[in-house]
Amino acid sequence: MQDQLICPHCNKPIPLTEALSHQLQEKFQKEFDEERKNLYVKYQNKLEEERVKLAKETEEKVRAKIEKEMQLRLTDSQNEREELHKQNKQLQEQFLELNKVVRQLRTENETKALELEKKFAAEQERIRLEEQKRIDAQYHLKMLENEKKLSDAMRANDDLRRKLEQGSQQMQGEVLELELETILKRDFPYDDILPVPKGVRGADVMQVVKNTHGRICGTILWELKRTKAWSNEWVSKLKEDQRAVKAEMAVIITQVIPDTLKEMGNIDGVWVGKYEMISGLAQILRTNLLEVSLIKFAAVGKNEKMDVLYNYLSGIEFKQRIEAIIEAFSNMQEDLEREKRWFTQKWAKQEKNIRKVIDNTTGMHGDLQSIMGKELADIASIALLPPEEEPAADGILFK
Repeated sequence: MQDQLICPHCNKPIPLTEALSHQLQEKFQKEFDEERKNLYVKYQNKLEEERVKLAKETEEKVRAKIEKEMQLRLTDSQNEREELHKQNKQLQEQFLELNKVVRQLRTENETKALELEKKFAAEQERIRLEEQKRIDAQYHLKMLENEKKLSDAMRANDDLRRKLEQGSQQMQGEVLELELETILKRDFPYDDILPVPKGVRGADVMQVVKNTHGRICGTILWELKRTKAWSNEWVSKLKEDQRAVKAEMAVIITQVIPDTLKEMGNIDGVWVGKYEMISGLAQILRTNLLEVSLIKFAAVGKNEKMDVLYNYLSGIEFKQRIEAIIEAFSNMQEDLEREKRWFTQKWAKQEKNIRKVIDNTTGMHGDLQSIMGKELADIASIALLPPEEEPAADGILFK
């Protein structure tokens, strides 16, 4: 049966030939393609408008939020700088690296804050100098030890090999003895620094104390120990040597001191200290010998005064005074260390909070950029943010 169409006007059948069918099909296909193209273009335009609108709104929101946060931080920073400038301009110039500490203490009066800063700076400088002195002393001691080893090797290579196999304890003792003599001769040029007489087994050096007029004021007997453990027998043996050479005072210098002492102290009439305390301990003991000698000279024939003076120097009161000086010094050092640790922890916490704000802002911008691609404009202030800085040796982050 031949295909036909029904006329919508007269309802009469119209034969559908192949040519007419092809013509209608092309017409309908063209109209359909045209309509689809128009709809696609319209949809693309609409989609582009929505995308541009969304990108613009997102960019404006991000920019507004970042600008608001930056403005708040800038305003807060400006207010703090103005407040510090009002409090003390001179203090800001001299102690700029400690301006955070000053902000925390601004409720206190200006005099107390200035005294605290000066004390902190002075203590910090003193610790630095002492640490440098200790390092220099250790380095110098090591250099002397190396020179001694080299000298012994040049004189007798075979003998040196046997000594190294048996241990370097004797050589280290010789180096320490030379270093002790060097320190005493350098610090006290008026004194005689002598080797101990024969028959004295433990002691190493005798310091004959003289005043500026060359008069002998007393003798200090020194013994050096370089072992890994303390022995109480050293004290009794050195006291025997002290009696043998008739020395007024005896000192043991060791790298390991008893737990009852901090840096130096007196044990049963014998002074004990670390290597770093040689100069300080020698100065204290020498000063006392000079004072005793001066009193002896002024009190010739006055036996009663000499007995009182001797009892004082050998009694518990004199020992307690020296130990009090040492204890006060140690306490000051411990207080300073606690203050340094507190400030270091506080600065690290503040730095961590600032870094969180920066990281979160950068991360939010990165998330939006991964979604929107290049359509999201770069923010120069975020793109140029520096990497996280490392704190300084003392825990302060300087800019």
